[in-house]
Amino acid sequence: MNTIDGLVSWLSTSDFLAWPLGLWAFYLLAKSLYNISPLHPLYHVPGPWLSAATYLPEFYYDVVKYGRYTWQIKKMHEKYGSTRKRDKPRHQVNGLTVGRSAVATTDHDLHRKRRAPLARYFSRNMIFRLEDEIHNLVQKLCNKILQYQGTHQPIDVTIAYSCFTTDVISGYCFGESLGLLEQSGWYPNFRDPTIALLKPAYIFRFFPFVKHLIGLGEWFIHYLPPDAALVIKTLKIDIPNEIKKAKNLMKAGWKNKRPTVLKTLLESELEGREKDSQRLTDDATALIGGGTETVSWALTVITYHLLSNCELMSKLTDELRQAVKNPQQLPSWTTLEKLPYLSGVIQEGLRLSYGVSARTARIPTKETLVYQGEWNDSHVEYKIPPGYPIGMSPAITHHDERVFPDSFTFKPERWLEGGHHFNKELDRGMLAFSKGSRACLAKNLAMCELYLTLAALSLRVFPHMRLYETTERDVLYDHDMLIPGIPHGSKGVRVVIE
Repeated sequence: MNTIDGLVSWLSTSDFLAWPLGLWAFYLLAKSLYNISPLHPLYHVPGPWLSAATYLPEFYYDVVKYGRYTWQIKKMHEKYGSTRKRDKPRHQVNGLTVGRSAVATTDHDLHRKRRAPLARYFSRNMIFRLEDEIHNLVQKLCNKILQYQGTHQPIDVTIAYSCFTTDVISGYCFGESLGLLEQSGWYPNFRDPTIALLKPAYIFRFFPFVKHLIGLGEWFIHYLPPDAALVIKTLKIDIPNEIKKAKNLMKAGWKNKRPTVLKTLLESELEGREKDSQRLTDDATALIGGGTETVSWALTVITYHLLSNCELMSKLTDELRQAVKNPQQLPSWTTLEKLPYLSGVIQEGLRLSYGVSARTARIPTKETLVYQGEWNDSHVEYKIPPGYPIGMSPAITHHDERVFPDSFTFKPERWLEGGHHFNKELDRGMLAFSKGSRACLAKNLAMCELYLTLAALSLRVFPHMRLYETTERDVLYDHDMLIPGIPHGSKGVRVVIE
């Protein structure tokens, strides 16, 4: 009798689970069929039916093959033209671990509200006010690299530049840098642990609940490698403590003349939960993460191409020597950005470093977008109705041969009009900082860093720097992990100081 009762109980439990699972499976099937049916508003847009029906191809190439779906999109462009069905932004931002930051906000109005106080803080005028701090860190970076002169000890320049950019963005945001350039070597740093945090981004995109496990790192901080411990401590302990400290100081009436991100956010018109500690932590974390690796990688790409091409290096240093009397006392950013060849080198470095290489989507909320292009040597026009996203990736658009001929070659001259004046027209094809209301918040800070750092390195450090067991493969885009990933097995761009 007990056996029969147990069997009935098991069948009842199975039925209880089977019904919702069956309904869920039916819903997915019906939705997939609708996505490829003539009833769907994007049915007229050409593309592979499986990609239109489900996220399975994206899951396979990004999760199983790891970050390689962008290559498949490139193949689709070659076969179907430059338009295909795209990600939904909510699905896209699921890969981020800073869910309440401005950068991860999907709603347009809420994003505008969250971005407004930060945009003022990263304006050109604010950069001018705090530019001296960047000058000091640039010279610290050069001095530290030159300490290796004659040691024949290889330096991974990406890690060196990462220490610099981390100090810049942390100092700019909090009024005091993390001091990575003050330590005896280059470790610990943010580079390796940041890459480690980005690697599961695609798993988070499809299984967003998994990303909450990152918070457990705080409990094991004493057992983690120094790099990982530094990142977890900064993101989970130091930043929340800085926010708490800033709130207490404001309540006590203490005023600091030196602006900081936290001070700007706390004094802004944001209300209620928009100023709670977790949301402000997400904003600060997004700024540090975004302001560290993208700039350091751009500097790395530029460094490789200059060191591997004496002619490019000579043209750049000739221009700089005419404008810079003392490389240890650089002119202002506004002066340096008027130099055409320096500007061309920086733009070409940004083009081949891609910024955030991940494909990003935008949704027209009210208007119908009209796409015009070519497919099979004929003109085509597609209408994208409101509510459907359009996405693109710099790793593809920066190699549009119609805009950038011989696009895989590092050519600063392409940015020079008549060989002397900077050609701003090409900037229309650049997505390193994205475009529009969702463009990179810290673009001005990044450009200031690039101009000052490259000028100082070119005059002080590059004359003594030589590539060490490094080839072009070490700066080539191989896969996507939100930022560009280099080929597996690469040891990075390494140099020695002679």
